[in-house]
Amino acid sequence: MDDRRTLKLSLCRGETRQFLLDPGSTVLLLVGEAELHGPPEWLAEAMVRPRWRLGAEQIWQAERGGWIELAALSALQVLVIPPDGVAWWRRVGRCLEAVFGVSQPG
Repeated sequence: MDDRRTLKLSLCRGETRQFLLDPGSTVLLLVGEAELHGPPEWLAEAMVRPRWRLGAEQIWQAERGGWIELAALSALQVLVIPPDGVAWWRRVGRCLEAVFGVSQPG
């Protein structure tokens, strides 16, 4: 994914969306229920798509990149966070602590 911004969207019951994720991306279901189909993988010469059922305030993290499918079982809101999204906010916090924090005796 070239555009590494956090994606927030709402889906109505019955809607399905597909996303291309980088390894380490996080899917956070804020409200509702969904079925998530992970990226295709090979299992004993057969291609399978692992499935997870997510409820409100549950997360799923992509171990490897690929296309996922999110099917809304009820009205839902979801955040798709790129792998560097959390790390970026931590760096901002450290910079602010360095600027406004208590200086260490030298």
